[in-house]
Amino acid sequence: MVTALATAAAVAAFARAGEIRFVDRSRASGLELVTWSGSAEKPHILESTGNGILVLDYDGDGWQDLYLVASFRLPFDAGAAGERSALYRNLGDGTFVDASERAGVGARVYGQGGCVGDVDGDGRPDLYVTVFGPNLLYRNLGDGTFAEIGRELGVDDPGWGIGCAFLDGDGDGDQDLFVANYIAATWDEVAAARRTRMWRGKVAVMDGPRGLPEAANAYYVNEGAGGFRVGTEAAGLAAGGMGYSMGVASLDSDGDGDPDLYVANDSTPNRLYRNSGRGVFEEAGVWTGSAYNADGRMQGSMGVGVGDYDGDGRLDLAVTNFAHDHYALYRNLGDGLFADDSHAAGVAVPTYAPLGWAAVFLDADLDGDEDLFFANGHIYPQVDDDPALGESYRQPNQLLANEGGAFRDLGAEAGEALSRRASSRGAVAVDLENDGDLDLVVSNQDERPQVLANESPGRGRWLLLDLDRGGRQTLGARVEVTAGGARQIRERTSGGGYASQNDPRLHFGLGGAARADAIRVRWPGGGRTTFRDLPAERVISLAGPRAR
Repeated sequence: MVTALATAAAVAAFARAGEIRFVDRSRASGLELVTWSGSAEKPHILESTGNGILVLDYDGDGWQDLYLVASFRLPFDAGAAGERSALYRNLGDGTFVDASERAGVGARVYGQGGCVGDVDGDGRPDLYVTVFGPNLLYRNLGDGTFAEIGRELGVDDPGWGIGCAFLDGDGDGDQDLFVANYIAATWDEVAAARRTRMWRGKVAVMDGPRGLPEAANAYYVNEGAGGFRVGTEAAGLAAGGMGYSMGVASLDSDGDGDPDLYVANDSTPNRLYRNSGRGVFEEAGVWTGSAYNADGRMQGSMGVGVGDYDGDGRLDLAVTNFAHDHYALYRNLGDGLFADDSHAAGVAVPTYAPLGWAAVFLDADLDGDEDLFFANGHIYPQVDDDPALGESYRQPNQLLANEGGAFRDLGAEAGEALSRRASSRGAVAVDLENDGDLDLVVSNQDERPQVLANESPGRGRWLLLDLDRGGRQTLGARVEVTAGGARQIRERTSGGGYASQNDPRLHFGLGGAARADAIRVRWPGGGRTTFRDLPAERVISLAGPRAR
């Protein structure tokens, strides 16, 4: 039996200080879109919450493309150019070209984020975009273009959506949709907003979220060609109250084969909705230990990452929080129970001061364990006005190296690109050049995104597994790779990060192993397939049972 100790031994044999290094390739990438988000002063909380990034191979050429979700500047200028979301096609050489106009996805809306799914089961990735206002659903037509069908299919949620996730909640073979809504607000309230709160008694800042009306989340059940129906209450997803919901991820938290939902709430308890297997969920955040931190306090949570940082075969959770309150690392104890491991694992101290958004698990150095990336940035530009606060609106992001199940903040050790200051929001891990290592793309408020190319020296070997070829429903599939005596798991999840979607392919660092001894896949619906003796350093498409 392969154990976590075997994994730790494989990691120790490969981990060396200074191996992880990222280089800024933003200027050469061609990603020129400025993701505007309201006014410079940001008197309303709406102006602080964008923007997400979505990864998808929309044209089926084997290269992962990027959809940057943007808002616009306030006050609104009907004649302003360039204030839109954008789809960038990956040219395969580290550069991108804006394909928004031809693809028909460059809507000028006050976008927040989104998720990627396959709503019609045709094997092509569709885009769901969350908006302050009616959300958008772009159906992929297969010819490089999309059609917006949100209203037609009944998923044009009119509220203030931020995060979302696709999942087959009822096990019928198609993808349902959960939308995390934040605050009930109107454009009139945004226009009339003034900075009325005092931050730490020093500077006047925006109001909220406490004291503002919470918004109800929404769950849409996919009924095939007939579109979607609202199923929030019937599915038990209104239990536990509304909360100020921001981040959400689908995952199998208890290993029973069906997808659950974890919702990160700002200033209210987080929620873990466990699936009964029949599409009915039970709110279990409190009794599973994932609603509060170890002190029994709720936190100001934004984003959520899903990974197995301790190599025990169970999915753990990383959650970003507000400034002056550490980020949370929930270790999965089995049977769906969690423990806040933030202090013991070395996450609490380096994350206490910054204000966090995206949380991303990735094996940056291919040593066989998952590291952590956090996108940081304050919501109050006014903190720059008083040096006595010791804070800044633009903050460096963080990469924490996993060293045998405990983390160390690398800071500038991982490259000067990690020292750049911005007010970051969404972030994704994606292999942009199909060279086997995961790069990072980060969205920044009122700036262009940052492209961090992974150039880690002395790295290990790798596998990149594509489960989506051939039109199968693979969301929720779980993969176990055994190589060099070590075992790792990944799962095809949806949502996560912060209002973003990572590379849909499953990435494994293999350390020094030249081959994968076995790859075991548990497919949605319960089918299982084993592949043996596969060479490393490959992008491999794995075929499984057809969708029902």
